[in-house]
Amino acid sequence: MIIEVISKLNKRVRLTEVQWAHIQYKHKELNAEIQKIELALKQPDIIYYSKTDVLYYYYKHFDQTPVSNKYLLLVVKHLNGEGFVVTAFFCSKIRKANMEAVYGEENIHKL
Repeated sequence: MIIEVISKLNKRVRLTEVQWAHIQYKHKELNAEIQKIELALKQPDIIYYSKTDVLYYYYKHFDQTPVSNKYLLLVVKHLNGEGFVVTAFFCSKIRKANMEAVYGEENIHKL
C-alpha cells in the first residue's frame, strides 16, 4: 500500500503498489508527487461522477507542478464504501461532459 486516506467523500481510498507502478510508468512527472495525490483526495477542488464509467474524477489545481500550472486528476473507483485510485495525471482543463458534480463546483480555477 502506497497511501490510504479518507477522501473528501468520506470514503477510504487506497493507492496500491500495482496502481502506483502503472501511474509512474505512464506519467513519470508524478514520481515525486505522492503528497499532491494525497491532498487531491482529501481536499479536491471538485469531484465529478461518471454514471457511464462508474468512476469518480477528483481534480485539484496546483500553481506549481513538474509540468507547470495544472490540475491533478485522480480517477477513483468506489466499491462498498471504499475506493482505489485507478490512475492519476496532470491536465490543463476539467472535462465534465456526461458527468455530474458531486462536490465543489464553486471551487473551479480558470487556467
